[in-house]
Parts: sequence; structure tokens; C-alpha cells
Amino acid sequence: MKSHRDRAPRSPGGLSVIVAHSAPRTILKVDLSLLTPVTGAITALPLVTMLAISLHFSTGSSAIAMAVGANLVAVVSLVGAPRLSLRLALLDALLMGVAVFIGTITVPFAWLHVMILIPWCFGAGMLVVFGQTQAAIGTQAIIAYVVLGRFAGAALAALHLSFFVVGGALIEILALVILRLPPTFRHQRNQIANAFEAIAELARSDPSRPATDFLSSIDSADVALSASSLFSRTDVQELRAILNQVRRIRLELTTLAGLRQRLGDDRSLVEVSLGHCTDLAARALQGIGDALRASRSSDSWSASVDELRTCTAQVEAQYVDDSTSGLIIAQCVSHLNAVRGQLRSAGTLIAQLNTEQSRRAWRPSVPAFENPDADKLFLNFSLIRENFSTDSSAFRHAVRLAVVIPFSTMLGSVLGLPRSYWLPFAVAVILKPDYSTLVKRGLGRVVGTMLGATIAAVLASELKANLTVTIVLVAVIAWLAYSTWAASFSVAIGFVTALILILLSISSNDTLGTALDRLLDVSLGGALAVIAYLLWPTSPRAGVSQAQSSLFKGLGDYLAVVSQLVHATPVSAHDVARFSKNVRIAWGKAEAAVGRSIEEPASTRIHPAEGRSLMSATMRILRVIHALRMDAERGVTIGPLERYDDLIAGCVLALERLSQHFEGTPLTSIDDLRARCDLAEHQLFNAGVSPSLALNLGELVNAINTAQHLAGLEHAPLES
Repeated sequence: MKSHRDRAPRSPGGLSVIVAHSAPRTILKVDLSLLTPVTGAITALPLVTMLAISLHFSTGSSAIAMAVGANLVAVVSLVGAPRLSLRLALLDALLMGVAVFIGTITVPFAWLHVMILIPWCFGAGMLVVFGQTQAAIGTQAIIAYVVLGRFAGAALAALHLSFFVVGGALIEILALVILRLPPTFRHQRNQIANAFEAIAELARSDPSRPATDFLSSIDSADVALSASSLFSRTDVQELRAILNQVRRIRLELTTLAGLRQRLGDDRSLVEVSLGHCTDLAARALQGIGDALRASRSSDSWSASVDELRTCTAQVEAQYVDDSTSGLIIAQCVSHLNAVRGQLRSAGTLIAQLNTEQSRRAWRPSVPAFENPDADKLFLNFSLIRENFSTDSSAFRHAVRLAVVIPFSTMLGSVLGLPRSYWLPFAVAVILKPDYSTLVKRGLGRVVGTMLGATIAAVLASELKANLTVTIVLVAVIAWLAYSTWAASFSVAIGFVTALILILLSISSNDTLGTALDRLLDVSLGGALAVIAYLLWPTSPRAGVSQAQSSLFKGLGDYLAVVSQLVHATPVSAHDVARFSKNVRIAWGKAEAAVGRSIEEPASTRIHPAEGRSLMSATMRILRVIHALRMDAERGVTIGPLERYDDLIAGCVLALERLSQHFEGTPLTSIDDLRARCDLAEHQLFNAGVSPSLALNLGELVNAINTAQHLAGLEHAPLES
């Protein structure tokens, strides 16, 4: 199978052409399965209610300030969905208030206003090291400074304006804390259910049938869970864990099919029994898929899993002996037992997901009071310090913001643009740490602004709205903006633009002129953002190398702890799970870094084939370590064996040296480990250890050797 990340690489030039030509066609595409009308309604409700009340009791400018503050929090809540930390939400409100206050009191002193803007932009840009939500908060802090803090005023007036902005933000936060909003993953659940059904068909099919006939459903589910709109959603991890179980079951069934074919002429009676076992597995897979699709708790699959246990035990009792066929059947039994465990794991995950769905509401999480965590603060400062390097994408992004936004502020004044504050605003929202996001989001922002400006201009000219109609328009457009956020960034931005323009029409009658000015400023700001990035692009090779170094370090640590399990050494299950999770996270980061680098300009990106091939090799290593762990947990353990220990030590050291290589440590040679593997396999055979252990060790060595070759390292003896 070639998944979406394993397909044949395109030529460097071809990739850029494909991206450039495909973007305009897909920029306004709306994924209907990701529409969230309930989310949109509840997110818009506090903004609209607050606007209506504040217009009745206060001035238009105060109402607009509160509405804008609420809108910014609403946007960051969608970025951080389904759970926006209350601390982050309050930090967002606080930073906006501080930005408005400082911006307002320094506007009369242009030089001071710009000088303060430089470190403010740099600090906001460095927040990307903590995640997407924090990066959005940094962007909003810049927006508050250059847009809301542009009105000159004394300290009291500045405090008054910041009070209304923060007040609007706090009301939106309070509403999101109170209102419960169940998340929806209808499309993703259906895709994973399709994958279960496809693997069920694989289990029922003849062993000679290629597994590739059934794997497009797994790819489709993987694509559904890889949507950019789900990037920061924590609750999608359960669905990814379930899909991982599907992949593991597929691997077990594929291996089982190969073993069944190796039985040759001895397939008559035992094949009937093995076929019955796989039919039971298929029945359980179908039941689990039905439960996932129906979004309700069901244990209909559990009976089939229990029957599978009985059937497998009967096969083992009747057919496993010391003959060659008996050993093959023993391996079949081992894989069937693995499938049974994975079925139960998947069923349990789905049952928990269905049961907890109502409790896992989309809202800011309210944390319990805790004393300040000094260790966490130290780690945060360490993370920032580590990124104070020109090789860091976060550092380069922060520097670009600190240069281009003040420059665009001054440029808008020099050019005499009617609403020059939208120029730095456009730079802030379009400029991103990586090229692919910059281009896609930048184009989406421009197209969305054109759409929104057109909508606002038409509505303003045709309806000639009074205050009541304006509030109704704000309600409808806010609902559309928040409902389409996950389904289409460009469409959502279009509605957000229309929302802002209609809000501004409360205090201005020139909606058409405002719309045209906004479109001009966003287009110019987008051009400045792209130029700034191309003049000093992020080094994708450095980012990839750092991620790959962390990945190989994590693989070495995981292998070391799993080798203790193989020796039946007591190891905390929590520690094993922690090392496994660390590798999974590191692999995801490395994959994302490679993906971003491939979409960079040809002059700076890594070679696509090399990047993808190395990721494939690391996935092979990870799967083998998982297999060793699963075998050990099923009882495939050994006592002290010198050759095995020597091989594992060599593998761990090889992974550590690969990590050092990608950190930049010069290495001239590294062992291919083959001789050690041959000696270990011979000793394991003489000791009567399960053949699966030797097979896994052979695959581990092959994968590590492949990674060494792709890294450009020559083979030579590796000292212990």
C-alpha cells in the first residue's frame, strides 16, 4: 500500500506547479461535513446580545469596541477548539487590553508608538513555539495594538477604550464557559467506520487476495483526520488511536494471510478452523464499525471477540506441535490473539468516546486552583531560549513580524492610505512561520476579503439598514462566519470581513469605500508578507534536522525500555506508555516538518524523496519496536542472552548516533548491525525462543540500516 504520505515523490519543480495551480481551485471549497451550525450559533450569541444591549445603553464606539473584543476571543476559541484553556482565554483578553491602552497613549508620539511595536511584535511572534492557539493570541495582541489602539487619547480615555475591549472579550469567555457545545465528528467517524468494514472484508477474503484491495478506506480515514482544521483539536486523538488499531489489525491479518498460504498442502482442516476465526474477527470488526457510525454505546462486538478466544484456543490445542506446520500455526494463533486484543481495545475506545461525548463539551476548560509550577515555568523559558537562534522558525518569524509590521505602519502613513491601520493588520494575520501556510492562508485571506467586502457593500447599499436590521445582519453573518470556520478558512474569513465592515457601518456611512480600502490594504499587506518571507525564509532543513534528531532519540529510548520488557524486567506500564507517546509525538512533528519543507521554495527545501523515504524507515523501526513490545506483553520473553543484548545495545547506539548526526555532529561511519543480528538469531534459535522475536530483530536491523543509508553514513564496525 502507498498511503498519502508514501506516494511516489514528485519532482521539485512539479510540486510547486501543482500547489500553485490547485490552490485557486480549492480556495473556496467548503467541506460540508465540517460545518458546525450549533457551534456558530452559540459562539455568535454572546456577541450579538452584547452588541444589542451596549448600543441601547452606550455610544456606538463603545459597542463596537466590545463587539470586536468578543469577536477576537470567538476566533481564538475556534482555533483552540474543542477545549480552549481558560488561562489562555484570559491571557488573550489581558494582552488585548494592555495593547489597546499602550497603543492609545503612545499614538501622539509616532516614534515611541513604533518603537514599542517592535518588541511587542517580536514577543507575539515567539509565542508560536507553544502552539497554534498561543500563536493566534500573539497575532490578536498585535491587532489590538495597531487597530484598536490607533486612536490618540489621554490615559483615562485609553483606559476607557481598553475596558470596553476587555469587557467584550470577558463576556464572550464567560458565555463559552457556561454554554455547553458537543463536538461533532460525523464525517471522521463515518470514514473510520468504513475502514473497519473494509478490514472486515479483508478478514473474510481468501488469503491470496492482495490486501491493497481494501486499504483505500484507511487512507480516506487518515485524510479525514489530517484536515488542517483539526490541527489543534485535542479530542481528535481518540479517533486517531482508534484508526491506529485498524492499522494494527490490518497488519496482523495481512501477516496471518501470508502464514496461511505457507501451510501449503496441510491447509484442509486447520484452514477451515482458521477461516472460522477470521470470520469471527470480521463479525467483531463490523459490529465495532456500526457502533462508531451510530455514535452510541454498544457491546455487540464483544460476543464475537469472546468466541474468537475460544476458537483460537481450539486451533492451538488441536494443531500446534513441533512440526514445521505446527510452528506456522502457532504463529497464526499468536496473530489471532493479537487481533483479539486490538479488537477489544478499539471497542473499548469507541465505547468511552460514545459515553463521554456529552461530557466532553466544547468550551474553555476551567482549571482547579494550583500553586505556580516552577518546573513548568522553567521549561517554558528553556523552550524560548532554545529557539533564540537563526535556525529556529519561531525566531525568524518573530524577527520578520518585528520588522515588517512597524515598516507597514509607517508605509501606510507615508502613502496616506485612508485606513492605513489595515496594512499592518493584514501583515500580522497573513505572515506565517512557514511558506506553505503563508501562501495558502494568504491567498485565502485575500479571496475571503474580496468576498466579504462584496457582501458588506451589497448589503449596505441595498438594505440601507437601520439599527435593528444591522443587529440582525451581525447575527446572521457572525453565525455563518463561526459555522464555516472548520469547513473553509477563506469563506469564514469572508464572513468575518463582512461582519467587521457592518459593525463599522454603525459609526460610518461609507461602507463601500471602507470595503474597497480594506481590500487594497489586505492585498498590499499580503504582498509585503510574502516579500518579507522570501527575503529571509525559514530554514526548512534546520527544522527538519532538529525534528529528525528528536525522533531518532525517542526511538532509541523506546527500544531501550522495550528491551527490558523482552527480558521480563519489571518496567512501569506508565513509563512504557510515556516513551511510546514521546515517539508518536516526535514522529508527527518530523512528518509535519518534512511536509512543510517539501512545499518550500525549491532553493531551500529538502529533497522530497529523501525526506519521505527516511520517514518511512523510521515508521518501520517504530512498528518493529511496537511488535517487540506486544510480543513481550503476550509472554514472548527471554532470559539473559549475550548476543541478543549485544545486538540491542548496538541498535540503541545506532539510533543515538543517527540523532547526533541530524544534530550536526560529524560521524564518519556507523555499523550495519548485520553480523550482530546473525549471531543473535543463531543463539535465539538454539535457546528455543519464539521465531517471531528473531523475525522482528531482523526487520529492526534492516530498517536501521536503511535509515543509515538514507542519512549518507557508511558502514563500519561499531564499538560497544
